[in-house]
Amino acid sequence: MKISIKSNLYDILDKFQWKWVNVWLNNGKVVKVFLLDIDFLEDNDVGDAIVYNTTGSLDYGDAIYLKDINRIELYKHKE
Repeated sequence: MKISIKSNLYDILDKFQWKWVNVWLNNGKVVKVFLLDIDFLEDNDVGDAIVYNTTGSLDYGDAIYLKDINRIELYKHKE
């Protein structure tokens, strides 16, 4: 799923919440994360974000701002 600052956060949540995903950042880096939630950050100039961790637990972790994301896809386990 291609991501931009105009992406609908609920579409991201519906498709990826509580799933392992690969996040392609605008700088070319790819990170595997467990997507927990979305965060509306209307009170600052940075914008909205996804909330994730790298453990797979349902506890909160860090955030990646949509402005820094190129795309998100479900993680596919290599067999």
